[in-house]
Amino acid sequence: MNEMNPAGPCAACKYQRKRCDESCVLGRYFPLERAEDFENVQRLFGIQNTVKILNSVEENEREKTVESLIQEARLRRQNPVHGPVAVERRLWAEVEKVKKELDMVTKELKFFKGDDDHDKPSSSVV
Repeated sequence: MNEMNPAGPCAACKYQRKRCDESCVLGRYFPLERAEDFENVQRLFGIQNTVKILNSVEENEREKTVESLIQEARLRRQNPVHGPVAVERRLWAEVEKVKKELDMVTKELKFFKGDDDHDKPSSSVV
């Protein structure tokens, strides 16, 4: 048992069948109850790359980094071909749709307020 997780090794150490101690970089982010998240991240990035990624960011950014890795691994597992790009495309399509809808509503609002450029008389004197 270790000091970080008295219930046993972290998901990473259990996967590697090694003893988990305070020097375990992944133990803090992948406790045993997050074994599925660890497996997804490990499949996509590998253990060594995951450790390198975590070591390359500041300590205060590691929690967010791990959550990003987990999210990307989940999305890649759900959609092996496009992964996170599929979600990004869908969200951009939604943004474009909402922009068009907003433009249409803005034009209608101007029309009903009488601010439509076509309805205003020209400033020239007749």
